[in-house]
Amino acid sequence: MYQKNKINFQSNRPKFVKKTREPGFHGYYAEVRDGDDPMRAFRKIKKKQKDDRFFEELKDRQYFRKPSFIKREKEKKRKQTIRRASRENASWHQIPKQRGH
Repeated sequence: MYQKNKINFQSNRPKFVKKTREPGFHGYYAEVRDGDDPMRAFRKIKKKQKDDRFFEELKDRQYFRKPSFIKREKEKKRKQTIRRASRENASWHQIPKQRGH
């Protein structure tokens, strides 16, 4: 098992050298070193796609939506966020009622 925190650890694994690529988007990729778990690379790719909102963009572009509809949806989301935040702030400042006194 690879242990990076040991001082005297000598690895027989070849040193990993990141390959340089031309600038621009070339799709999602994750390099797998010898002896590493390929599922970890797959999870990295999934995380990159999630951070880029890749699948959300595909879903949004599946059908045409009028600009006014998009604007209305943004406004709805904004109001929901404000409502949720104000509800959470209100719960922080409430003093619990004492029953029976």
